[in-house]
Amino acid sequence: MLRARTHTHIHTHTHTHTHTHMYDTICYTLSHTRTHHYARARVHTHIKTVTQVGTFTSNTSPYQGRYPCGSLYYKGVWFYGTYTLDNPSFPPNPEPNCGNWCVQGPVVDWRTSTDQGKTWQEPRVNMTDDKDNIFGETAKNNSKVKFGAPHVVDFGQELEHSPDGKMYIVGHGAARPEAHQSWMQGDQVYMARVEPTPSAVGDGASWEFLAGLDVHGNAQWVQGNVTDAAPIFTWNNHTGVVTMTYFPSLKKYIMVVSTPTYTPYTTKQFDTYFLESNTAEGPFKMITYMREFGPEAYFVHFPSKFLASGIEQAPVIGGNGNNYSAVFNGYLSYSANFAFRHGAEPVGSGYHWSLQQMRFRLGKDWEETLLLQQKSKQASKQQQQQQ
Repeated sequence: MLRARTHTHIHTHTHTHTHTHMYDTICYTLSHTRTHHYARARVHTHIKTVTQVGTFTSNTSPYQGRYPCGSLYYKGVWFYGTYTLDNPSFPPNPEPNCGNWCVQGPVVDWRTSTDQGKTWQEPRVNMTDDKDNIFGETAKNNSKVKFGAPHVVDFGQELEHSPDGKMYIVGHGAARPEAHQSWMQGDQVYMARVEPTPSAVGDGASWEFLAGLDVHGNAQWVQGNVTDAAPIFTWNNHTGVVTMTYFPSLKKYIMVVSTPTYTPYTTKQFDTYFLESNTAEGPFKMITYMREFGPEAYFVHFPSKFLASGIEQAPVIGGNGNNYSAVFNGYLSYSANFAFRHGAEPVGSGYHWSLQQMRFRLGKDWEETLLLQQKSKQASKQQQQQQ
């Protein structure tokens, strides 16, 4: 069992900020018109410099917004998705107005670059209609999508820990006509996977959609038909932007979900919660729920690059200094407070890239793992000394 305290007690430390909006290591600016201009930047691994590498223009029509999503750099190819958004008209969309991009549109496609972002190949610079996208979904006339704002599951560098070498994505979705599905809210989380090649990623028929688990808990996949996709997690009106990271030291998949504190408003506070599973397909169980984290944090993610290499020991918060527990350290990446600008909680949260140091306090069952890890390090050290 993993445990993380609420944000008033979670160990955080502001590491670095950039004053450009960050999304999956891609910096971008947008003009809210029919044509969106994306400015990309390559972030160097030491997080000290940001290098401008070019811009790209795409058409939003027949939707009103088009934003970045699902970034993956694999074997020299940079995959970079875009998804659409709309502002509602009543009827048919459910009231009240959420305040900011109240209709989550479909993912359009993945453009690719083989020169680190200097030039790009874009399958759909212009969409011919509302269903002209890689999965054939639509958000018109109160229709709901299954893969809103998808993120690539973080398996580590070069998909190191992918269970089958494939690229996986997760996105928030809905099906109920009365559901509020905005860029920050939905009912469910869905998963899909594909071979990480430009031809496969760009072909909707090549994608496999998770269609549930069988009676033995084995994942069932369906190829080429998004309508057969089944949710891996459901909580009506309490899902939203979702990310997932594999923690190799814990052998756990950690899902992070952000959602409006006050349904359906997307210009007020947001809640963030963590879930854990032994497999990417679930089932997932809750770790902690952090109300008003940021207090308006979104695109919250655990970058695998900044995860600790092992379990450590630390004093218990609020203890007498003599009590210790097993912990796991990492960094939490997010942006916050684009609209609700009433303080920063934790300190350092803001409308920029925030990278906060944090830790999970692990359950008692991890104490034995920690002890074995310490014994292994001691034995290795002794062996080196003898040599």
